[in-house]
Amino acid sequence: MNAYIAGNPVPVPHGMVQRLLDELKRQGVEVPPAAGASAHAPPAQFTTLYRAAIEQLEALVAKGNGHPPMRKQEVDLLCRCVLSSQTLREAIACAADFCAMLYPRAGSLSLVQSEGRARFLMDSLRRAKSSAACLVDLTGLFFYMLLFGWLIGQPVRPTHVYLAHPRREDAMPFLGLFHAAVTSGAQTYGFEFDAVLLDRPVVRQAAELDAFLEDFPYRLIGAPVEVVSLSQQVRGILHAALVHGARLPTLAELAVRFDVSEPTLRRRLAADGSSYRILRERSLQEYAEQCLGTTNWPIGRIAEQLGFASEEAFRRAFQRWTGHAPTWFRRESRG
Repeated sequence: MNAYIAGNPVPVPHGMVQRLLDELKRQGVEVPPAAGASAHAPPAQFTTLYRAAIEQLEALVAKGNGHPPMRKQEVDLLCRCVLSSQTLREAIACAADFCAMLYPRAGSLSLVQSEGRARFLMDSLRRAKSSAACLVDLTGLFFYMLLFGWLIGQPVRPTHVYLAHPRREDAMPFLGLFHAAVTSGAQTYGFEFDAVLLDRPVVRQAAELDAFLEDFPYRLIGAPVEVVSLSQQVRGILHAALVHGARLPTLAELAVRFDVSEPTLRRRLAADGSSYRILRERSLQEYAEQCLGTTNWPIGRIAEQLGFASEEAFRRAFQRWTGHAPTWFRRESRG
């Protein structure tokens, strides 16, 4: 996917602007003011055009299906709901449950897994197929691909994309956004990816959501979805282990997960201004403070949750991190 560097605008993928304008004219929809966007338009200008065009086409398509479209506020709420999931698998299940509550406006989502591959399926429940509906549904499919990648802090790279639309040409040139083989005329829209990603932990925090939701899912180019740094990904994995009371992965185990050597992982963390030891200590401290401030767990229970051999070992570590005893911190944090 294209990236945007300040002062060096990324061109709009060839043909996208014209495809949107042609579809609006075909449907007899008023062309939005941002229609002057060109192949060299700044990302923000293309985003404005794309959002205006898709929203108008979506309203038209939904009207033909006899119900209003899914609102942007509902899309944002879906994102807030899936953020509470522990893994990508849970997030997809949560999104499916959320859409089921809005039936039929949000379509129907499902997940199929077989032989190391996962297939995310999106049935838009359209009564009739049209070129306008194809663009709207492709936007929805791309939305889920970006959302899932954002949640786990690494791109979801599909190996195959499925179109529930018979005419592949109606989806051009937007198919290029997926960088994958495409089958048209499938039963539902969907994309296939490595099933290993299903058990990746959700590493994003609620504080990051507002920035992510700005112009989402219409920000196809420019500054689409920032992939978190390696340090943030490591912290997310460590935090997920602590929440589940699991053993913290070692540097060697993390290197295997990221498919790099230990020295490479060490260098990349150093480039982020960090290290495995620093991230491990910071994760332990933050989760200890969270437990002390929000639970009534005994100190021994917290020590066990964090993987310390004894309560005394935890007390010494907490004193080193904060300069205070755990009991003092708990009392002060509660005012």
